[in-house]
Formats: sequence, structure tokens, C-alpha cells
Amino acid sequence: MARKNHAGKLDQLADSEGVDIDTLLANGTFDSVCAGICVNPDCDYTTEVEPDCSAGFCESCGTQTVASALILAGII
Repeated sequence: MARKNHAGKLDQLADSEGVDIDTLLANGTFDSVCAGICVNPDCDYTTEVEPDCSAGFCESCGTQTVASALILAGII
């Protein structure tokens, strides 16, 4: 996934969680799970994943394309 699309998916994930990006990242940093989203352009599946998840399974589109908020933000 192109780096420029990470910001859009990160914004989308924060919106789906009902928080701003800073809160989303803080929550993922200090917990054993983190919000994640499928990075396929046509899929908006979200779930909880491990903070270092970069290729989690998407139950919506059936691909290994779920990434955590911390991965999308470039923190990990």
C-alpha cells in the first residue's frame, strides 16, 4: 500500500473508533491490542489486532491486509 494512503486509512480508523488520531495511537501504544483496518482501497473492515500487525486477515475481503494504527502511523 502506498504511504500516502496510510494517512487516509488512519483517519478512517480514528473516525470509526470515535476518537482523534492522537487518542487512537495512545490507546494502541499502552494496550496489548490496537485498532486495525484493512488497507485494501475498497474495504473498510476494522478489528482489534496486535500493535505490530502488518498483515492480519481481513474477514470481509479474505486477504492478509489488516494493519494496526501504529503500523499505519509509522510508529512501528
